Amino acid sequence: MRDVREDIVFYSSINYQPSIFMAAQFDRRMFIASSLLAAGALAAPARAEEFQALSLRGRIVCLTEELQKDFQITPSCDSRGHLYALKTSDGKLYPFLPIDTAAAVWLDERYRTRDLQISARLFPQTNFIEVIKFQSWVDGALHDLYYYCDVCAISTHKPGPCDCCQDPVVFTEKLVNQ
Repeated sequence: MRDVREDIVFYSSINYQPSIFMAAQFDRRMFIASSLLAAGALAAPARAEEFQALSLRGRIVCLTEELQKDFQITPSCDSRGHLYALKTSDGKLYPFLPIDTAAAVWLDERYRTRDLQISARLFPQTNFIEVIKFQSWVDGALHDLYYYCDVCAISTHKPGPCDCCQDPVVFTEKLVNQ
């Protein structure tokens, strides 16, 4: 019988590709591990806590200016920028994670003047929310908020040039289910 090490040397000397054997060995190990995981023999590492999906209604406020009212702090929004949060009717504040899906809050004042409904993810041990979708309430009816490129027929969640044609996108407030 031949030794496995001899096979490795044989394959690498003929094909000049010792990685073929290594890849096959890695694939076998991955197959075994994934089979054990699927069968429940190995436990996948559990996350400490999951995020919570929420639908929140309220208005956008500057968090530091709101805290100034209650705690007499001195905001420096002019030099450092605003930290925006959603203030619900019961007074709870949910700061926005400053990521791409919430960019319109900082870039378009129209978002800060509307009664909004926001689909978001709330992360454990914080009140910060990740925006999934913006909607507004107008005369008791729910509207989707987005930006639209008439040239490319592409919608996006923030103002600026279209990702495709670079023409400016247009702010759109469309009645839901229309």
